[in-house]
Amino acid sequence: MPKQVRLRRGTTAQHSTFTGADGELTCDTTKKVVVLHDGVTPGGKAVDGFVQLDPGNALAIQTIKSSVSIAGGDDNNLAFGVVKAAAFNEVTINETLALKRLRMLQEALVFASNTVLNFGTHSSKRITLTGDIAFSAVGALFGSTMTVRITCDATLRNLNWPAWKFVGSAAPASIAANKTALLQLWAFGVNESDIVARYLVEP
Repeated sequence: MPKQVRLRRGTTAQHSTFTGADGELTCDTTKKVVVLHDGVTPGGKAVDGFVQLDPGNALAIQTIKSSVSIAGGDDNNLAFGVVKAAAFNEVTINETLALKRLRMLQEALVFASNTVLNFGTHSSKRITLTGDIAFSAVGALFGSTMTVRITCDATLRNLNWPAWKFVGSAAPASIAANKTALLQLWAFGVNESDIVARYLVEP
């Protein structure tokens, strides 16, 4: 049977009045962590604060109170990826003091006569029309936005819209052959009628 090595142990309260030898490790039975001592500081330094890869709870909050640098990926592979929605108070892209633009991934839509624009996927989309089309939207939340590049093939195509509120100009009935347009959407609620739209087309 292998030998068992056990560290001296005690509660957090007991550690607060204990000064371990320089380099000594003890076990805090309250926090369930190892404590490193320097021979002079009562309580030592608890070796904790790690970010767990899988804490067992997808909603567990783990806080990092320092700068974080991620060095990885390349031109074809992401260095950082977020699967669910993320909130940023401020975004600055800076490399060797040269300000970079924030690049958003774009979704290529496959043409269908009834095309659904999903706010829950990429906020930038593109589609090439090969027939008449009716648009609708799903996944809208207050504050959601979307930009869609619409490219028409060599034939005039008719456009049909849901109950979006168009600003700047009326909802277009068609797009001319070989023209490119931009459709911008802003959601002020979860329903189609809560969506404000703007349509711009090349002259």
